[in-house]
Amino acid sequence: MYGLHYVCCAMYGCRDVCSTVFTAHGVSRPIPDLRITAFMDFEKREDDDGVRLSWNCVPKSKLQHQRNVIPLGTIYTPLNSRSEVLQGESSQAITCRQCGAFINPYVTITEQQPEVYYCQFCSFGNRITAEPGTIPIGLQQQATTIEYRTGRQSSLPPIFLYVVDTCFHGEDVEDIYQSLKESLMTSLSLLPENALVGLISYGKHVSIHEFTSHGVPRVHCFNGDKKYSVEQLQKALGILSAGLRTNVNTGDPVTSVLGSVGVRFLQPVNVVEYEFTSVLENLVTNSFPFKQSRERPARATGAAVNIASTLLKSILGESTSVGGHLMCFIGGACTFGPGKIVGSQLKEPFRSHHDIEKANQTQLPSVPQMNGTTKVDLTLSKNAKKFYESIATVLVGLGISCDFFVCSYDQVGLYEMDDVCSKTGGTVIMSDSFNTSIFKSSFAKFFKQYEEGVDTGYLEMGFNATLECRVTPDLQIQGLIGNATSLPPRKNAPHIEKSISKTVVGEGNTNSWKLCSTSTQTSFALYFDKLDSNNLGHSYIQFLYHYQHPSGELRLRVTTVPIAVVPDADMQNLEAGFDQEAAVVLIARDSINKLQSTNGTTYEEGDVVKQLDQLLIDFCARVAVYTKGAPKSFKLSATYSFLPQFLYHLRRSNLIKVFNNSPDETSYLRHIFMQQDVNNSLIIIQPTLLSYDVETYTEDTEAEPVLLDSMSLGANKILLLDTFFQVLIYHGSRVAEWRKAGYQDMEGYEHFKKFLEAPKQEAMEILIDRFPLPRFIDCDDGGSQARFLMAKLNPSTAYAANPNHLYGGQLDVLTDDVSLQSFMDHIQNLIISRK
Repeated sequence: MYGLHYVCCAMYGCRDVCSTVFTAHGVSRPIPDLRITAFMDFEKREDDDGVRLSWNCVPKSKLQHQRNVIPLGTIYTPLNSRSEVLQGESSQAITCRQCGAFINPYVTITEQQPEVYYCQFCSFGNRITAEPGTIPIGLQQQATTIEYRTGRQSSLPPIFLYVVDTCFHGEDVEDIYQSLKESLMTSLSLLPENALVGLISYGKHVSIHEFTSHGVPRVHCFNGDKKYSVEQLQKALGILSAGLRTNVNTGDPVTSVLGSVGVRFLQPVNVVEYEFTSVLENLVTNSFPFKQSRERPARATGAAVNIASTLLKSILGESTSVGGHLMCFIGGACTFGPGKIVGSQLKEPFRSHHDIEKANQTQLPSVPQMNGTTKVDLTLSKNAKKFYESIATVLVGLGISCDFFVCSYDQVGLYEMDDVCSKTGGTVIMSDSFNTSIFKSSFAKFFKQYEEGVDTGYLEMGFNATLECRVTPDLQIQGLIGNATSLPPRKNAPHIEKSISKTVVGEGNTNSWKLCSTSTQTSFALYFDKLDSNNLGHSYIQFLYHYQHPSGELRLRVTTVPIAVVPDADMQNLEAGFDQEAAVVLIARDSINKLQSTNGTTYEEGDVVKQLDQLLIDFCARVAVYTKGAPKSFKLSATYSFLPQFLYHLRRSNLIKVFNNSPDETSYLRHIFMQQDVNNSLIIIQPTLLSYDVETYTEDTEAEPVLLDSMSLGANKILLLDTFFQVLIYHGSRVAEWRKAGYQDMEGYEHFKKFLEAPKQEAMEILIDRFPLPRFIDCDDGGSQARFLMAKLNPSTAYAANPNHLYGGQLDVLTDDVSLQSFMDHIQNLIISRK
């Protein structure tokens, strides 16, 4: 990858030479070498600490940093599992008495006072409270990331509440419904034994299933056309409020927290697994009749999600915060009750991006349409959005994540429900049906367990987490973009108030966020302001990630990251510290956040594209070497050379462009992107393309990575495209003809058979590791499925480039899109012609 090359910070006048060996309590300890060692890999820091920075070196002054155009930010993966994390006990943790920052290998210790360390965040001197002759675990060189075990347990095991759609109709209804129930029953065996489970089913009305370890299960039915409050639900179910349950004295800690009535709806899976399975087996489809030729089934998805969240709040109370998942299995559009997105009549169309944009631009209140109209009711989407925002607030307060497993050929309202899953860090899986391998495999991977290390056998999840960020005085926090919700900053803490920037990006105006659920691949983008630094040396960022481990133990993971501060004129080291891969992901998240903004600032697709173009022009004008008026003199160094093509593919990707995508599909793509680390994000922005050539293929030959360009097509080639959401194998025209003729089955053509199998084996490796499972496509040149490849290729050979040439050649792409070369030529001409 790209090399990182630091100079010793001592030459810039920092207080201590970084590589000096200091002593504390008579024991020597090496301070991590903060010199930028030659060719240090950015990915190594990601493997060790789960952090990728756009700028690993920053200039001393604020003005000089602003001229760098690209924002200073980091992609942080809290549960990074690429390397073994140092474990410690909470009793070993040492914090600064003034600002509360945790001790780390980068603190300052002088030879004159080895028993005192100076916090780099507030410069306060703290005494090292360790036994004589020992080194605090936080000072060890590998303690850049350390996880402290607190020994405290959560008040409740993780909760998994199933919300199951029963509206199925059509010829294959039995197969689909049975497939869903089998997947649900299988998931029970993948849960921790003490996990609390509950079940809600819904059709036109909503049913809460009551479980007990003895007796006959009961069902409580609620009107699907009504929004229930906590008080109404508690009264209907006979649940006492949390304040009245505090004096209940039982031997069971679960019953003590949930109450004698609440425990009927949430039971440990090892106690009610048989009863739960029996209820699922006997669960029938929604029986309310409707005219299939003219009407949609009455489905109260919004009411079901509302009742599920209200039930959890009724049982847990206002102050209880526990980890868990509210898992919703949706088989179609919400057509009944609160949160509905379309009417019951089939002739009433679903809302499109154009309809949503029109509704957002309308200042006057919209008038609901009468039933039976052929126009889109613009009030439905707006009302549904507000409805689900209120549900998201409830779930965030409880610490419960909401997941949507969408399996429908139609839209279901994911656009309207987006806040619920994004604010709570939920997972979204979208496929055509519950009996597809995409749903079955992805749902099984949702409960994936650690296969090695100290956490072997536990779910790869973090529950009910919070993330806190601390920075040195020359940095300020702008905000976080990802599947999280901002928390109020700590009051009466001047050092925190000073660390919060007035420029807000995403979830801003704070230094802490609620992460209801995280996995080993969940990543968050944090953005920072660079202020003037008093001295050369390093700025620091510290992440404090509090979470509930799947075992129930509360843990704290502390990660401390240094950023080198170099002189304003030191462009060599500034360039060496630039990570263009992390930079483009930060830019992409910021662009998507602008398109999804609900704070009153409206950004349209064209506005964001123009901003991306302007950013690229300003950045290239800053870092490129060129002579004014001479296009051929324009040159970018290797450190910056990939950024233009990344931004080119970003601006034409489905993350920005919504053409030919439904609102649900766009929400799904953006939600998944907001969860991924740098490598997966780059695949989504610029898909990877591997080439197999029959003329040069041997068993020992590896696939050749080729440009995502129409020039990579060929009659003798097989191409393997990975867009993250799709894995596509494309056979050139001649290879397809040979395969159809059956050459691979003939004697003497074993070489050709192995050639056909090679890309399939590579695709299988991708499918095994990817979550959610991508769609697999096998196509030939000229086939209808080949359009998925053609849509991603840079059209360097297209009919638009040669209008006198008839379309249909092997290397032609049918598009009016500008090619990467034309795009860069235009950018260069704008830059070199600047006054």
